Amino acid sequence: MNLRQTTGKSRLDADSEINITPVMNIFVILIPFLLLTATFVKIAIIDLALPSLEQGSSMSNEEIKDLTVLVISIGLDGFEIKTSENKYPLIKLENGKYDLQKLKGQLVKIKKQYPRLEDVIISPASEVLYQVIVNVLDNCREIGFPNYSISG
Repeated sequence: MNLRQTTGKSRLDADSEINITPVMNIFVILIPFLLLTATFVKIAIIDLALPSLEQGSSMSNEEIKDLTVLVISIGLDGFEIKTSENKYPLIKLENGKYDLQKLKGQLVKIKKQYPRLEDVIISPASEVLYQVIVNVLDNCREIGFPNYSISG
């Protein structure tokens, strides 16, 4: 019996291990790649409750006034002011200039009619100078319409 052969084989079997370094390298690259390319979907549900016919007719005038929207259109011919309930007369140009005093007076009347209204949508024509838009925004803020949007 050859003692060296026997001890060598058993030592060779005991020392053999699986080399997992290449597998780990693949996972180190693959897992971040999969996480970066994965799309996570979040499903949102909007709770929507429509009013019934009975509720629609029971809205008071105050509630309707709260839903009012004020739109100031700045055109090449002057200012056009509209709310969701009324359309006011056109404020025409005076000697080629926009009449900001008449606009201010009209906005004061609207503020008295709708005291809780704070939002204004300003819709200028593309040819209107930027300074005119800024002047309209200043007038709106002075009178009590702090929230304004510019529409194209």
